[in-house]
Amino acid sequence: MVTVDCHLHLTESEEQAPLWWMEELYRPYGGGHIWTDGEAIVGILDRAGVDIGMVQGSDIRRTTYHPDFPDQRNVFVPNDYTAEQVALFPERLIGVANIDPLRDVPAGVIEQRRCAEVYGFKSSKFLPTYQNYYIDDPAVAPMLESCLELDIVAHVNTGYSPTITAALRYGHPERLDRIGIRYRDLRVLVYINFPYVDEGIAVVARHPNFHADIAYFMGAGPGPLFGALDKLRGLGALDRVVYGSDNNDKDRTGGGQKIGTHLLGELNEVAERTGREPFTAADIDGIVGGNARRLYKLD
Repeated sequence: MVTVDCHLHLTESEEQAPLWWMEELYRPYGGGHIWTDGEAIVGILDRAGVDIGMVQGSDIRRTTYHPDFPDQRNVFVPNDYTAEQVALFPERLIGVANIDPLRDVPAGVIEQRRCAEVYGFKSSKFLPTYQNYYIDDPAVAPMLESCLELDIVAHVNTGYSPTITAALRYGHPERLDRIGIRYRDLRVLVYINFPYVDEGIAVVARHPNFHADIAYFMGAGPGPLFGALDKLRGLGALDRVVYGSDNNDKDRTGGGQKIGTHLLGELNEVAERTGREPFTAADIDGIVGGNARRLYKLD
């Protein structure tokens, strides 16, 4: 069975993200961070026993700012760089476009098409909090409609970020409900994230083409992970849950970092302690591989 990690970030050096920005991002997790090129991402996959990683760069130049470092705003890992790293490890990595839709909407649509048609990217990442827009803003619609036309996945970030300029108000998943109503055939991958976990689960459960990226829970321990998966199961959406690790480098509960796939192996210990229904081997296989392969049309 081919396994997939849907949530991996490339950031190779301070040329792609200022040091202050990386330190701010990792502040709640002890402040440590690692620079990641394609080789480092493959190492993350190997340690987790995962075959394929969906890798993304970033473009947060328009909204990045720190008053102590006013000239250091270049959080930018170009799609061409992502494509270069994918080309180095074509059996292990698949590209995810990362475009700021409000820098230039027509140019963003062109860039998204280039990433899909020239580089074979299977998804496009939307960062409403980091890039300061609402996902249902009409200005963003051409990008979403382009995903539909190109038959690629719209992967949408929601919720909390330690990055100060990543305004929380833009990250409420309720806005995605309007997207699901308007674009019923659009495949959307929702990053389920604090403090809107229940809202994210609800919007995924409501829309048959919505899927849940559970990378947040890889740093939160087996208890919260079990609770989220149990809710998704109860709402009939377990077959649309997709494993992601968010680089497997964040401890969100103070319990120490654990490899995400290992946490999935601890789920039924939680079930036994709490008297709840365990997850089957088929459930876990779907989460770590089958659901993602269907979502990205990899088979």
